[in-house]
Amino acid sequence: MGSIRIPNFPILCNAHFELRSNQHCSHVTLSSEKWALSSPLFLDAEEEARLPGARLGLLAALCFPTCDASQLLAITKFLIVMLHWTDRPRSLYADEEMLDPIWTKYFRPTTRRDWQKRFQKHLAAFRLNRAISSQDSMHGVVPDLESYIGIRRDACGVKMLLDLIIYAAGLNIPQYIYEHPVLRRLRQDAADIIGWATDVAAYARRPHSSNLIAVLMNERRYTPQAAAHCAGNLVKDTIDNFVTNEASLPSFGDWDPDVRAYVQGLQDCIAGTLNWLYETDRYFGDAAEDVRSSGWVFLP
Repeated sequence: MGSIRIPNFPILCNAHFELRSNQHCSHVTLSSEKWALSSPLFLDAEEEARLPGARLGLLAALCFPTCDASQLLAITKFLIVMLHWTDRPRSLYADEEMLDPIWTKYFRPTTRRDWQKRFQKHLAAFRLNRAISSQDSMHGVVPDLESYIGIRRDACGVKMLLDLIIYAAGLNIPQYIYEHPVLRRLRQDAADIIGWATDVAAYARRPHSSNLIAVLMNERRYTPQAAAHCAGNLVKDTIDNFVTNEASLPSFGDWDPDVRAYVQGLQDCIAGTLNWLYETDRYFGDAAEDVRSSGWVFLP
């Protein structure tokens, strides 16, 4: 059994972003788990056992602290489906039947057509790149760093998480503003921070899977510790980039309140996810508090 020391991600992000939580967290967590466990042909026995410890209701509450209970429940249900797809990309179960009611009842009625097209595009890219990542891991293929970063942005599902900011806050941001270069950079920064930090945490659970640390070890011939240090620096530098890019955000006149709320939503998703990594048992198990305080992770 080896070990590596990883950065304290909450400290890195909490220095810049406030950590907030939704008041409906407890109720929504129970309701969403009841929904998942009562749906036949969805989760297998192992997934059912792991669901409470994943604490996806908490993840939703930290990332979307101001939405109402109905919206938070929809988001949490979606995160459960997405986690299922992440763990079982070639599932033969009726996954689409779980997503369709979420889309039909919650997402579609309160969002604009451009948002719906964007979300569906990101969903398709997520499933495709999850399959690519799964095939790479199965055949021992380790992509180069540039290729992996591109695949990871889609395969981790973070683009859909960021899409949900507009849904959760009921924002109206025209497409030409949404595509403004500064907002694009902020989205990419947020996606990379979340994806890379999650990759480092995932390495503790499955060190032989395809992830950022494995890519750095393969491409740059780093030791696991050097790769973890490099990945941590990438996260830190990208947080700094986010802060710098946010400071350069221009005024959009009447659209400023919605744009500022959107950027706040990006911050919430960053802070929420990086803190959740130590609250869920998905990555560090019972050792999460020790990892948070010391940084040391013992590998399986």
